[in-house]
Amino acid sequence: MKRIGVLTSGGDAPGMNAAIRAVVRTATANDMSVVGIKRGYNGLLMQNLNPEDDYTLMTARKVSGIVHRGGTVLMTARCKEFLQPKYQQLAIDNMRSLGIEGLVVIGGDGSFAGANALNTLGFPVIGIPGTIDNDLSYTDTTLGFDTAVNTACECVNHIRETSESHERASLVTVMGRGCGDIAIHTALACGAEFALVPEVKWSVEEVAARIKWGVVNGKRSTIIIFAEGAFSSLTSDLPAICERYEALSDIRGDKLTSSKVAEIIEVLSGHETRATVLGYIQRGGTPSAYDRILAARLGSRAVELLRDDRAGLVVGVQENRVIEAPIAEIQGVKRPLNAELKQLVTTLSL
Repeated sequence: MKRIGVLTSGGDAPGMNAAIRAVVRTATANDMSVVGIKRGYNGLLMQNLNPEDDYTLMTARKVSGIVHRGGTVLMTARCKEFLQPKYQQLAIDNMRSLGIEGLVVIGGDGSFAGANALNTLGFPVIGIPGTIDNDLSYTDTTLGFDTAVNTACECVNHIRETSESHERASLVTVMGRGCGDIAIHTALACGAEFALVPEVKWSVEEVAARIKWGVVNGKRSTIIIFAEGAFSSLTSDLPAICERYEALSDIRGDKLTSSKVAEIIEVLSGHETRATVLGYIQRGGTPSAYDRILAARLGSRAVELLRDDRAGLVVGVQENRVIEAPIAEIQGVKRPLNAELKQLVTTLSL
């Protein structure tokens, strides 16, 4: 191959820029040129009047000074149109008109679905896992996960200090709609008492009872790490609980939020409980050294595979070795919960 494309798709993740840099410079070292596609699959559809809004020629110098930057210089977005075969074929036609012979896609499971569609239509694609959720089963870790956990840990450290000063419980919401990895790793690293995740059933009654027990035994603060998807595994009958307690009558029937969960826990435990949502702060910021190194390894390997006319693959890491897997086989396969780490959070919280 003489020319390849690279794009970032879906939610941004720290380390994406480092991966772009690795792709461009490895391609340059192999006498290949690189076209950077802007705003994910939207750029492949070339719907803007100005071509510079859709793609740009990348050079070794153009990616100077981006290895330490969060976000993505190519920008990212989701593209609903790309679900339709006619737009997938249009994307292929557009890439061929630019002389692009292969594509590197940096993103998560949804982005890989688009990459798999292109591969099925005969266009060579390699996927790099870029998602802070760490929810892809074939790789030990994804780009951005380590940074997101470090960011969450730093925030929890600050929250712990003020919680100790006020002798209160704090419920801290982290990202993870379908995967509790950020929550579990953050809880374990910060010494939190709870990691509430979508994969494991839990109840507000149990949380409140353990908070009570902790207070009786001299705990000055309690940290509850709450994955945003943990609402799906809640077993408590909240309407019935709100019916029993007059103090909860104002949230009866309302849409459940982490703040409301904290309020319910406070009433049941009799202990002050406050909620904090970390939100998009976990996606931003300077990528950790680990994520930069991982990005360099995966980005370089992706280009080498296209150079060798191997495609339809995703790259990842297992036991610190760079591996590849067929993109069609990893589609929709989510990472199972690490039960050992989940249990360790509980054991060490006593």
